[in-house]
Amino acid sequence: MRMEPTSSGFAVGKILSGVAGFFGGLSLSFFWQPKKLHQHGKLAAGAIVGGIAVGASVTLGGVVAMIFGLDFSNSDVALGIGYAVGALSVGVVSFVANFFDRREDKDILEVAKELRSGTKTPVKDKKVVRKVAKKGTKS
Repeated sequence: MRMEPTSSGFAVGKILSGVAGFFGGLSLSFFWQPKKLHQHGKLAAGAIVGGIAVGASVTLGGVVAMIFGLDFSNSDVALGIGYAVGALSVGVVSFVANFFDRREDKDILEVAKELRSGTKTPVKDKKVVRKVAKKGTKS
């Protein structure tokens, strides 16, 4: 039997979703950050990432719960959805920021042509190290 959510249950769900979203975004940002974020201090970078994750999880958490037919006032549901939305939001923002960072000095028409053709822009400031098998060794 499904109960109608109360306003206090909904508020608790939003708070829990925001907390879980913060930790979801923070856990992803340890491994993957936009390159432009490195020019700021660690505290500022944490605040930016945390703001993105909390904002997305509080804003989109209820919508995601509604799409999947879940009760957002249930604390376990709110925590799970908040963590997932927070991590995904930081991932998407990092991907888009890095995408535009690599193409910073290109014209919009060049970027559109690249997207249509499916070619990839070489990464700046990254050395590619390849291991070459020694001659005479078996592979």
